[in-house]
Amino acid sequence: MDASRGRPALPELNLRTYVTCEGEPGIYFFSLDAQGVAGVLGARVTQHLPYYYARIGLDSTSDGDRIRFNSRRRHPGARPAHYTATYGPSGDAFDSSDDPQAQFLTERYRFYTEASDGTLRYTDVSHEPWTLYPAEAETETNTLFRADGFEQPDGEPVRYYSPGVDVTTGTSTRWSGGTQ
Repeated sequence: MDASRGRPALPELNLRTYVTCEGEPGIYFFSLDAQGVAGVLGARVTQHLPYYYARIGLDSTSDGDRIRFNSRRRHPGARPAHYTATYGPSGDAFDSSDDPQAQFLTERYRFYTEASDGTLRYTDVSHEPWTLYPAEAETETNTLFRADGFEQPDGEPVRYYSPGVDVTTGTSTRWSGGTQ
């Protein structure tokens, strides 16, 4: 996190779901949009993650209490996606392990991906528990679901804000378990 501005050092936008594979809870990413071409290509090759190159802008609002996030997918051959929102914390910080829903959403230590050959892969990750804040957000544009082949969900999303957490990733491993 860029502490002087309250913004992430490497901004990213992702669409994911929460899964459990043979007792191991994790995250399955449908897409991850990020600005750095080298990082996008590296993650696609080494971790088999569905990263896409995007132009991402972050600006503080005039009062400095919120962040304006704008992402436009620019990856060659990918469906375009555009997301614009203004967001920020709306309450006091809490440890994710103190709230069952927050813990379910953030305390995941594995991600699953599908490699280009169709095989399921997983990577173990490690991180400290997230420090979270209740959050408010105003979404102005969101074509991410459509770009990734989904209908826009109904209802209000769950929102948390975090200044970030350091994550260490292991090696991508081909799943050799039973059913997928």
